[in-house]
Amino acid sequence: MESSLKRYVPFALALGLAGLVVAAGAWLLQRQISVVVQASLAVGLLGLAVAILLNPGALQAWSSGRQARYGGNVLIMSAAVLGILVLVNYLAVENPQRWDWSEGQQNTLAPESIEAVRQLPAAVKAIGFYSTRFASSQDSARSLLEQYRVESDGKLTYEFHDPEGEPVLAREYNITRDGTLILEMGEQREEISFASEDQISGALIRLANPAPRAVYFLTGHGEHATDSTEQEGLSTVVDLLDRQNYLVQPLDLAVTATVPSDARAVVVAGPLVPVTQDEVDRLKTYVAGGGALIVMLDPLIQTQTELDAAEPLVEYLAQDWGVRLANDVVVDFVNSAQGQPLFPFNAGYGSSTITSRLQGISTVYPVARSVQMPGQAAGQANLTYIALIPAQPGAWGETNFDSLSTQPALDESDSQPPLNLGVSVENTATGARLVAIGDSDFASNAFADQGANANLLANSVNWVTVEESLINLTPKVPTTRSLVLTNAMTANFIFLLTVVLMPLAVLIAGGVVWYQRRRHV
Repeated sequence: MESSLKRYVPFALALGLAGLVVAAGAWLLQRQISVVVQASLAVGLLGLAVAILLNPGALQAWSSGRQARYGGNVLIMSAAVLGILVLVNYLAVENPQRWDWSEGQQNTLAPESIEAVRQLPAAVKAIGFYSTRFASSQDSARSLLEQYRVESDGKLTYEFHDPEGEPVLAREYNITRDGTLILEMGEQREEISFASEDQISGALIRLANPAPRAVYFLTGHGEHATDSTEQEGLSTVVDLLDRQNYLVQPLDLAVTATVPSDARAVVVAGPLVPVTQDEVDRLKTYVAGGGALIVMLDPLIQTQTELDAAEPLVEYLAQDWGVRLANDVVVDFVNSAQGQPLFPFNAGYGSSTITSRLQGISTVYPVARSVQMPGQAAGQANLTYIALIPAQPGAWGETNFDSLSTQPALDESDSQPPLNLGVSVENTATGARLVAIGDSDFASNAFADQGANANLLANSVNWVTVEESLINLTPKVPTTRSLVLTNAMTANFIFLLTVVLMPLAVLIAGGVVWYQRRRHV
């Protein structure tokens, strides 16, 4: 009877070892003592116990032999090493330290960011909504947020969710775009479309300083309506600004004698008739005091303005800012949306914080005019220009509007390439900022969701309204180093060393060891 039971010892032993292996694997994957870990551990211990009970003599014989002594020594040494690792891990967790050995300190937050996160008045939770398609963006955001968490002394935490797998939570936070990051402090929320240090630090500062940020959209000239959900309305962009805690308000300068004092920026979004000289003078007074202006003007053929009519706002931009919105229509037969040459699109931008996260994401401008920077305006030596939206090399500004319905062609009277569809200008003396774009339809509901159209206007608002006194991060430019082989002999030597000699040395060493062992057999 006893001998028959011993036949089951190998099965019980195999079951026990398998249970222990499964328990260890489940714990390594889950990093918690789950039901699977507990059940597998119980099966493993039970299998070993059954194996011992069925053949106790084998255990007694093994424990008194030389292998048991060796095995006991190995077990003690393994337990000692494991204990040391546990102790070191505990000390590392209780006393976290970070070292950044990268050139240029690429993995270290700027001092301004560290100060911003340490001065938070309350706890902040970062909630990222990234689907599996944005896995790389989530990894980048996680790495960056971990730096903030370490520096926050427990004030900042973060978590990630899949908006497709958790639609209820995504609706609760009004998530409309994959790859969105929400920063939440109490009842306040800040939405970030692209997780970068400047965006996160700016959001933290806005959470700590929740003063109203009013942005006024000019009205009274047939501009796009901010509250309209129709194709021509701006409700999509306004919703995006609302989620970034902007207070969007209308502004009728025919009624109001001055721009309100709380205006962080004034946006002129596609007037159908020219802004009057009196209204331009009021805007000029506001900007002269360090105000911010975003101007989006369509070609005159899209408006109710005569083609030879005066445009006081255009004249002001040319005289005071050195920016000229030409009386033309941009034509591009190569890079245009849906094969329509009057719908130029762009995926490369100038070097600006407005477009730093939009590189490679296209924007389309249905029927646009070119924006030119002829040089410094008279008496203005403190203007800094950036060609924000350069048109593609083959685009030109057509001035013969009759040819647009037939076959336009570049001639001497047209605006010659290279052209710009939008520019940004900063007055370093007064702090005033301007963004001028030769199209307004790109921000309308009909086109806002195409590429980065909505983000371009939202980022422009962020740039012109920035509080430089709160944060001014110096961008870190990564150092790119590459190995340049100057001649064929060097390349051949590297190939010979790494591909031939090193593997051959390993093979020779293995052969020597094999031969030595064979001699002593």
